[in-house]
Amino acid sequence: FGKTILELNLTAYLTGQRFLRVGLFLPSDDLVQGVVDTKMRPDVIEQIPWLAEMTQIGKAVNKSGKAVNRKGAFMVTDGQRSSYAMVLGLQKIPTTFTVDVAAQDEVDDIPTKTAKFVKGRMTSSPLRFSIQIGTQRVAGRGQNKVWKDGSQGVALIGRVRDMVVNVHNTDAGDEVTSVPAGWLNPEEEFPQIVRRQLGDAPAASDPKMTWAGTFHREGDDATWSYQRGAKYYLAHPETGAVLDRSHPLIHHRVPAKLAAEDWTIRIAQLSIAAISLDQILQQFCEGENAAVNSPDAMIVFRCDVLGLPQSTAQAITGAIVERAQNVAPYILRKTREAGRAAYGGLDVGDQCWFLVRERESALRKRCTFAAKIPAADMVKRAVSLFHTIGLTALFVDQRPLVSESRDLALELNGLASLANWPQVPKNLSDSHISLPGGLMWDGRAGRWRGLKCAVVRFDVKSIGKGIQHGFDEFDQDGIRKFVPLINCNRGETIDRVVRELLTPAEGVADVIGGTLREDPALLLASGSDPMIPLLAAHFITGSERGKDKDGGLGDYVDGCENHLLLADGYSALAEMECGDTHPVQSATAGRVPKPAGAVRR
Repeated sequence: FGKTILELNLTAYLTGQRFLRVGLFLPSDDLVQGVVDTKMRPDVIEQIPWLAEMTQIGKAVNKSGKAVNRKGAFMVTDGQRSSYAMVLGLQKIPTTFTVDVAAQDEVDDIPTKTAKFVKGRMTSSPLRFSIQIGTQRVAGRGQNKVWKDGSQGVALIGRVRDMVVNVHNTDAGDEVTSVPAGWLNPEEEFPQIVRRQLGDAPAASDPKMTWAGTFHREGDDATWSYQRGAKYYLAHPETGAVLDRSHPLIHHRVPAKLAAEDWTIRIAQLSIAAISLDQILQQFCEGENAAVNSPDAMIVFRCDVLGLPQSTAQAITGAIVERAQNVAPYILRKTREAGRAAYGGLDVGDQCWFLVRERESALRKRCTFAAKIPAADMVKRAVSLFHTIGLTALFVDQRPLVSESRDLALELNGLASLANWPQVPKNLSDSHISLPGGLMWDGRAGRWRGLKCAVVRFDVKSIGKGIQHGFDEFDQDGIRKFVPLINCNRGETIDRVVRELLTPAEGVADVIGGTLREDPALLLASGSDPMIPLLAAHFITGSERGKDKDGGLGDYVDGCENHLLLADGYSALAEMECGDTHPVQSATAGRVPKPAGAVRR
């Protein structure tokens, strides 16, 4: 049986034994229909005689105390006490009913904008017990975010259980505060944790499984394929010690969360001894629909069997981030390498996110600095970082901090103290404006020259329209002012920086200067800086795309923790629009003069 049946039986206990009010929240009303008709009634209520006698199907009590008829509801009473349960779809904001226990099923599919209102259904309860359960399909969002935000419990398996010290026996199982020697989390060591037994007994020389579903032995060219009837077992990848799945331990990687009762655990089929290893290997290795032969089947295998998130809609994975960190390892720094240009991006909101990219060549850039800045300090801190690092240009998200973003652009472009402002001409294409500090509008080219800071708006709704330079006009201190404006398409901006992390291994073939780029174009820092995991999480989460009306990949998701990816997108725009590399020919007579310097490649 699965997790939904566990939830429904828990609901029966909570209502019929503890007389608590329960809300089971599902992604849609269609799922409610299916759960009620095919699981709740036949598999739970009708299987428990005493519960069936106490239950009225389709009845509940609203907050005014009136009984109402509702699909997905049932009331339970023993003549003196009463309670109810509701199975509700979260397509719209939940109202009316108050609960003591709120369970959300398949969190990945529940809309974030409605899920945040579930907590409000428990305000008047003294218990306020919240349960979130589901398959982790998308990294950094949904169920995976729930797990990461909690105690991050995982199962450990080892060789000899009775030799482990400091085991705490709890209602949830046997827990350890640290990983005992020789124990490991099986899903994170797959596939090399699986071995094929060649002799009469397991041996350290037995071949290990690979992601191709074949078995290899170090120092040996021989290859063994998966065959039914052969002997397979789990062993420590390094020592070869046989591992026992029948007595797992629980290890909470963030134990501080337990004090706040924020208890989360990841359960993979690989760590459940009741599911045979042969069954798992057949799903991975055998037939046309095996994981090794089908990308779609591999995603299902990783999500269901290994309990690890993977989605075709998410371009960047943890492995892709690690690859970008390992090409040429370095740490974050608030300095710029001599001889290299650096460009900044700033995503704004209640918290602002500042990111710097340093350009080594067209084939290689590095994310060298990242910071989170309170909105109240955004202008002051961004100006300070611009000069401390020595940025060539900084592009900033215009909204929602519109005034602050404009102030930043005024300051960095040397316009903050300008008293006499020229008017923005009606015909921009034939105009030329020179401003203090070297900023210049080149109407013939339709672009800004000498640009140090611009505000960015995603007003270009169609792809393929390119990047447009313009004016952001506003009134300040009784004067009509303007700052440089960059208009572009949101999806193309994100796609540009997502592709920088991808290589031919992911089907991205970028030829630059006649050379096929085989490594990531953007490298990421490693080390202990607290911004490192945030960078990884924002890049992974922000690389997810929704579905269009035909079921294909749609726009990149919004309203999620993607701020550093967007800041990187702004920094890439700054590099493209201000990264001049070629000298400019002198302007010919009668033409709009061009500044000395360079144009972009």
